[in-house]
Amino acid sequence: MKSLDMRDMTIIDAFPVYDVREKTILNIGCGKGRIDFHLAGMGYRVYATDIKRYETWINGSNPSFHITDIFDLSSVPVSSASIVVCSQVLEHLSGYKMAMVNLLALVGIRLIITVPYRYSFDSPDHCNYWSDSESGMFKDINEFAELCKPYSTSISKIRTKPEDKIHNKYDYLITVDKG
Repeated sequence: MKSLDMRDMTIIDAFPVYDVREKTILNIGCGKGRIDFHLAGMGYRVYATDIKRYETWINGSNPSFHITDIFDLSSVPVSSASIVVCSQVLEHLSGYKMAMVNLLALVGIRLIITVPYRYSFDSPDHCNYWSDSESGMFKDINEFAELCKPYSTSISKIRTKPEDKIHNKYDYLITVDKG
């Protein structure tokens, strides 16, 4: 299993610092589960979800893996989790606003999202791009604060690896406090 990268560490740093009684995490778009296995080792009950299963997942383990469609809440393994993580997913979804509605319905305390800044980590299957303000192909990243009202939303730029500074690459880290 690969070690955590800077994005993973920043996501973990965004966890609530106060006592979370029910230490459950729902990770929407977990990929191979690098952060999920780490969080399970930290004592969290992790529900890892994605649209396909990678070879790293073992049935019945913590973290538990589930094939899920964020647009169908009945496919999600839990109806609520203390912390919901959705990293590097929304840029792939033409219906990302509906996905946001569903993410907010699933979170108990804090929602943590990452999306790329502009074309930082461009991929042929990205259909959404965000920037500090709306222009051309770029949506205004501050729309997340509007989408998440009335909850408190924080948006910041983060790096994912040391060489990103050379290439001027960023991700946005969005945290939404609901509970």
